[in-house]
Amino acid sequence: MLKAVFNVTGLSPISNQRKVFINAVRIYKRALTTEVKNSAALKQKDETADELKVQKVTGSLAANAALTQNITNHTIELETNKINIIKEENKETQTIVQNFKNPFGDKHPQKQSSEPAAPVISDEERERRLKVLKLEVDIANQEGRRVPSLEFFEDKHWEHILTLPTKSARSRYYAYLWQIQVKSESKQRKKEERAVEIQKRREDILRQNEENNHIIYGLNNCSFFLRIYDSTINHWMNNRLVSAMQYSPKLIMDCSYDRHMTKREAINASKQLMISFAENRLHDEPFDLHFCGANINSVCMSSLQRYIPTMMHQDFPMNVHEKCFTEIFPKENLVYLTPHCRNDLNEYNPDDIYIIGAMVDTSNNEPLSLAKAKKLGLRMARLPLEHYLQWGAGSGKSLTLNQMVSIMLDIKKTGDWMKALSHVPRRKVVNIEMEQTQNRKFLNKRANQFNIRTRGILDEDDFDNNNSNRNDNKVRVFKDNMEFNLNTWASKKRNKNS
Repeated sequence: MLKAVFNVTGLSPISNQRKVFINAVRIYKRALTTEVKNSAALKQKDETADELKVQKVTGSLAANAALTQNITNHTIELETNKINIIKEENKETQTIVQNFKNPFGDKHPQKQSSEPAAPVISDEERERRLKVLKLEVDIANQEGRRVPSLEFFEDKHWEHILTLPTKSARSRYYAYLWQIQVKSESKQRKKEERAVEIQKRREDILRQNEENNHIIYGLNNCSFFLRIYDSTINHWMNNRLVSAMQYSPKLIMDCSYDRHMTKREAINASKQLMISFAENRLHDEPFDLHFCGANINSVCMSSLQRYIPTMMHQDFPMNVHEKCFTEIFPKENLVYLTPHCRNDLNEYNPDDIYIIGAMVDTSNNEPLSLAKAKKLGLRMARLPLEHYLQWGAGSGKSLTLNQMVSIMLDIKKTGDWMKALSHVPRRKVVNIEMEQTQNRKFLNKRANQFNIRTRGILDEDDFDNNNSNRNDNKVRVFKDNMEFNLNTWASKKRNKNS
């Protein structure tokens, strides 16, 4: 049958088998070539994907290496800055140790000068130290320590920080400023909360008033009482000081002793000056108060300006002069009040202008005010403390500036020294009546101990009720005109024995 087929087609069987075999080989080759090509393409694709993966991994490694390098550089920079700070502290500590001088070893400690001190470091060095200190503050603040933010610091704070010798001193000052910042933020937050509550309460009141048609009496409603604000009281007191400038006697505070005081004494003097100004402002008949010889850049006046920020304003009723009082007022009317002179101020003279030295001399008891008054050729006087008061043992006879101003205000108004000297603290004065009562009690106690009759020696008023009501038969009394009888002597004792 196969032969018949080949015969019909005109082909021999051998040639047909060969052609089929050739075609099969061609098909196999073509399939093999296609498979090889496909495997090569897949291999190339896998190699490309591997290359991309390698590139990604290499890129990520390079990015991580760059980030690590940046972190390392930043860490090295921080460590370098810390090392520089430590070196600066060591250098400052060595300088302080070399220049240290015990202030308590001197008989007369050195006082601060009102003139500005010569700069110790150059401007470039100062700027460099400021940058280091700011970096120190920033790092400490980011670490969560008790350090305020950089925005809170002012120029005066940096000036004080530059004078601090050690890191512990700076840390204490940072903690002090941090407390101030926290308190101010808390105060501002509470103020905002109160404002919200007040606004809400006002809205509730307005809504109730709209709903209610009747008249509501009381505060913040219909009332015949007027509210007097603090600003109104301040204006009234300032107006009274303006009137005192025109008609009242003058009182001078000599503020030229700043170079004779330490920093602590100067700050205390500024507080006393502030209290003196306030008490004079509150008095019914205030003085025309003048602050003479004032150096605005000194420690005392700078501190006073922090307490009274508006003291240098033109519309504020406070007289501050840089000149000496002898250049402003007539010399023949000036009287310097100093405790070192021997003349007592027996009567207040409204024509005289009295001067009080604005000095706190806790460590320096030199008669500086007496020397200045003699140098200027002024009259001197002291308060008659010895005539009206009996000072206690161990109590100093020094008075503060505000006590002096209060005494002068009362003696000007009343002319009574007993009332004026009531401003002297009671701890410095002995109570005479109490001391006499204690002395009487002590004498009565001793008399009772020795069984002695004190009637007639002391007044009857010296005895208390218990001693006056005591039975006199219990007290041994020597009886006059008594005759001795031997027969009756010791008769009671013989009767008992028998």
